[in-house]
Amino acid sequence: MNDAGRVGPTGARSRQVLMLILVVGMSIAAYLAYNIWDRIQALDSAQQDHAEWVFTQIEIEFLKTDRALAEAQSATPEALDELRKRFDIFYSRVLLAERVRNNAEAKPQIRELRVLLDSFLPTIDGTDAELAAALGDIDGMLRAVEDIPREIALASIAIASEMSQNERHEIVRLIEVMAAIVLIVTLALVGAVYRLSRQASRLNSTSQMVEENHLRLATTLQASLDAIVVINAQGEIEDFNGSAEEIFGITHEAAKGSDYISLLIPPADRMAHRERLMKFRQTGETEVADKGRREFEMIDQHGRIFPVEMSVSQSPSAQGSLFIAYIRDITEKRLREAEIIAARDEALDAYQEKSRFFAMMSHEMRTPLNGVISALQLLLDDRLDDEQKRYLDAAMTSGEILLGHINDVLAIERSEAGTYEQVRQACDMTALMAGIINTMEPLAEAGGTRLHLDLTKLDDKSIVTDPRAIQQVLVNLLSNAIKFSPGGDVTLRGWFAKADAGEEFLLQVEDDGSGIPADDIDRIFEDFVSLDSRYERRTGGTGLGLGIVRRLVKRLGGEITCESTVGEGTSFTLRLPVELAVMVETCCDETIDVHNKRVEQAPAQRLNLLLVDDNEINRELIKAMLERIGHDVTLATGGREAIDIAEGATFDAILMDISMPEVNGIQATKAILSGSGPNHATPIIAVTAHAMPKEREEFSAVGMSGFLQKPLDMKVLRAELREVQVRTAMLEKALRKQAQSVPSPIQGKSAKRPLLNDQQMVDLIDLLGEEKLRERVQKLSDQVADDLPALMAADALPDLQARAHAMAGMCGMLGADRLHGLLKEIETACKTDKPEEARGLCNALPDTWNATEAAMQAQVGP
Repeated sequence: MNDAGRVGPTGARSRQVLMLILVVGMSIAAYLAYNIWDRIQALDSAQQDHAEWVFTQIEIEFLKTDRALAEAQSATPEALDELRKRFDIFYSRVLLAERVRNNAEAKPQIRELRVLLDSFLPTIDGTDAELAAALGDIDGMLRAVEDIPREIALASIAIASEMSQNERHEIVRLIEVMAAIVLIVTLALVGAVYRLSRQASRLNSTSQMVEENHLRLATTLQASLDAIVVINAQGEIEDFNGSAEEIFGITHEAAKGSDYISLLIPPADRMAHRERLMKFRQTGETEVADKGRREFEMIDQHGRIFPVEMSVSQSPSAQGSLFIAYIRDITEKRLREAEIIAARDEALDAYQEKSRFFAMMSHEMRTPLNGVISALQLLLDDRLDDEQKRYLDAAMTSGEILLGHINDVLAIERSEAGTYEQVRQACDMTALMAGIINTMEPLAEAGGTRLHLDLTKLDDKSIVTDPRAIQQVLVNLLSNAIKFSPGGDVTLRGWFAKADAGEEFLLQVEDDGSGIPADDIDRIFEDFVSLDSRYERRTGGTGLGLGIVRRLVKRLGGEITCESTVGEGTSFTLRLPVELAVMVETCCDETIDVHNKRVEQAPAQRLNLLLVDDNEINRELIKAMLERIGHDVTLATGGREAIDIAEGATFDAILMDISMPEVNGIQATKAILSGSGPNHATPIIAVTAHAMPKEREEFSAVGMSGFLQKPLDMKVLRAELREVQVRTAMLEKALRKQAQSVPSPIQGKSAKRPLLNDQQMVDLIDLLGEEKLRERVQKLSDQVADDLPALMAADALPDLQARAHAMAGMCGMLGADRLHGLLKEIETACKTDKPEEARGLCNALPDTWNATEAAMQAQVGP
């Protein structure tokens, strides 16, 4: 039965039917033969005895079948076979009873019983699993008919009486029936033989097909480009394909049965592999199988250790789990990756060389330009005749053009390096646009171009943005419009508009020039692209202007678009996100915006400056510019001389060149700021042609507080020194206030300490930057303004101690050395129960804090 089930559902059913016919036919034939023989021996009494025995056996076999069913609940093969046997006997008894002649009274019950039994014949003759699954149904059937066998037995008396009258006729009929059954059984046997022969032929074909598939699979494995190694749960190799033989240099015969760890794994990794294998044996969990591709190192027959990429699959088998490892030698892949990394490193080196080249060229070009433009700026204030002014204007224009080209290239470098610094502040766009138009007016007049400013749609609002970036964008756009619209009109307009994300500000530069072909619009924002590429070059430029515009607009969070028609003109539209800022005028000497940024008006004050530069021409020209602005200047020809001068005299600021022989500007700055001389806290401003982002970071890191780029611009120079004036004035004001204050009766040891820890302040500036440190100082000022009155008014020593401790922590973190020491003395006095000393020390807190606050603002700005 089970073999037939494996052949297929249809074949199994046919075989079951044949077997059923044979069993039933032979059982009936045997039964009839027995009855015929018995009736021949004893015609009268035997007939009655036989009918009674048949009906009685139904009840007996019913009980035996019921008992066999109860035992079959264990689902053992022996119990199930016993159930089949008892069921067949019970079924045969019912058939015999059904064939008893003159059984009219019991015939309905017998037929009912047989019909129910027939419905379970396929299950009885089915597989053990099917029979075990149907035990409940068989039990229900037996419970439903359990009264029928008894009723049949009781009816046997009447049946026996009737049978005795018809026995002789029945013998003849039985012989006929037996002959028919024998014929049927014979035919069934012939059919079974035929069926079995066909199945044998099919099994032979299937076996041949399986063998072919096995050979095909073996061939596929051997032809695989990846090494395939089959390993059992004990770590033994069971299969080793051709690619594995090539990769490892080991034959299939030598590998089969070997321990894969000892054969294929490098000595350094064997312990880890054995631990993984032991863990699998103990827990059944695997760290590698079915986990995707992993990279390992393996070893070949010659001891060469090489990298591989391996994927492992786990497959169950009768003998246990099998691991099928697909292994690929990735030595060449690693070599290619190494080549790519080397190429990347070479590219990075080339990029760094490019940056160094830009830095060198910037310095070499700016140094002579500094002399040229500075001298020309000084000449502008002297009396010149018309011809001299014309020559001077030509020289200034040429110098500014050359400087513009250098700035364009450096702007690209800063943008690519991601070091372009945004300075966001409240900005009046009306004033900014008007200022740009006034600046560009001389350039427009030179080309006969008319500039227009359209503010009809612009509301009177201020926004928070980077005005320097917007100015650079507008200068580039307006310069292009003027160059390509000689004798035409150029209009700058701005307005606010609603956007999906809120409000946006739009700037538009429109000209009526020659226009841009549609195919070139996508190219104009690329670097070094100039549409005027003819030999005569009616317009100048590096082709970087719009590339810089694109980068700046992106950093502002906006977008720029271009629309143009050849022969009619071009329009550039810039869209910027809007953050509104409302300006509020306060008292006469200061302005405060919504971001609480204070800008104090600097007093008119002469500064005592130290100028350090090794180039005599630059030194004299910069000195002349500084004296013309109204400041006193002391000169130093190099870093060593600057250090010596700074040790003996106090300066408001030091203007330091960077590239100098022997002691450069960075070394001189470190020496001055870290020394004990009078200028250890003096602002030092870098004055150099070095303009690369990394170089400026280095200047800030050593403590330089400002940066001026050669060639110097008088406006930029005035602005930088104005910040120094603000700091100097505030520091003098604070010192005067401190000097006028009445000293406290008890000053404490901290009075000898410096107001600020200079090194800590330098470290904080390096760590946070001046802007963020300025915010921290402002927060400290606000916190002390709230906490100091409560500390001064504290009555209980524990309260005073707690407040002094909290304030000391804040001040110490920001380098307020003297104030921190004073607060710690107050805290100690409270701990040692010295109330008078603690109160006396508290009296010195306000003046100490005022001096500390002034010193901090002098360091980081107001």
